[in-house]
Amino acid sequence: MWLMVVEVEKLVCPVDTLLMCGDKGASRPLGGQSKPYLYLHGTPLFIHVLKALGRIERINRVFIIGDKQRLDHLLYTHARAIKISKPVTTLNQWESLLSNVWNGFLATLDGYEPGDEERDRDIKNKVVFILPGDAPLASPGEINEFFDKADMTKLDHVTGLTSRNVMERYYPAKGKPGIKMAYFHFREGDYRINNLHMARPFACANKQVIQQAYNSRYQKDIKNIVQLTKDMWERHVKLQSLGLYFMMQVSMFLSFIRLARLCEISSRYTPIGAVSAAVSRILGLRFGFAFTSKGGAALDIDNEGDYETMKSRYFEWKQMQAVD
Repeated sequence: MWLMVVEVEKLVCPVDTLLMCGDKGASRPLGGQSKPYLYLHGTPLFIHVLKALGRIERINRVFIIGDKQRLDHLLYTHARAIKISKPVTTLNQWESLLSNVWNGFLATLDGYEPGDEERDRDIKNKVVFILPGDAPLASPGEINEFFDKADMTKLDHVTGLTSRNVMERYYPAKGKPGIKMAYFHFREGDYRINNLHMARPFACANKQVIQQAYNSRYQKDIKNIVQLTKDMWERHVKLQSLGLYFMMQVSMFLSFIRLARLCEISSRYTPIGAVSAAVSRILGLRFGFAFTSKGGAALDIDNEGDYETMKSRYFEWKQMQAVD
């Protein structure tokens, strides 16, 4: 038992972090502005996230990927408010999310040369924590909970999930605005991806799939559904995995048109374990989920309405998180 604790600490704690603030490729601006740089009560969104990271002991260094000149200026301007003792490095963005993650990860490997991962097991097993810069309600409590549940001794990539029951706390209520997000409908219940990822990048055999999934991430758009299906088919994804994806799309559609009973029936065909196994096959690694109970990290800002709601209820929701 003692050896297992040592191994977990070696792989996960302390962990370098990639804070994603890129605005190229498939990123979507809001009102002509890159979302991580939007202001929320006088502070850019990404700095709200950075302040949370600064309060987490299990985080080592923070690498922020985006418009380096802009990042440096904003970090200097808001230096007094940040109060972070961890090393923070800004990196100029590349052309896509995948390039940002990959090159950001390589930047955490001091003095890295191609092939080092084949000669050094520690480099090959290097784990990084990844989250976006437009999730201002990401809290130390939620991130620590994710760390506790992301078992990197058994998995190579862990994505956070939060249940509908938790997310309902952020819905409109008693005349106040709220934010409703789309869910994945599994046999076990309805869950929202919470934007928290723990990854071992050298373990991923099919990195390009991640970029394709990100490009088509807005699954309410039929064009994205068709494009992702085409991408999966061209990569010779097994029919079993395509079937799971199809049934998840059926469930999302039934939920959208408010046929809850039919959605419940269709979701029985998409158990979380089968979905995790399918993602593992597609990416060529060991994939799994970690379930968190706070919900703040799942509330990234996707549209003007969500942005205005976040402005009006931010302090109330932060207080709610404080008493959890």
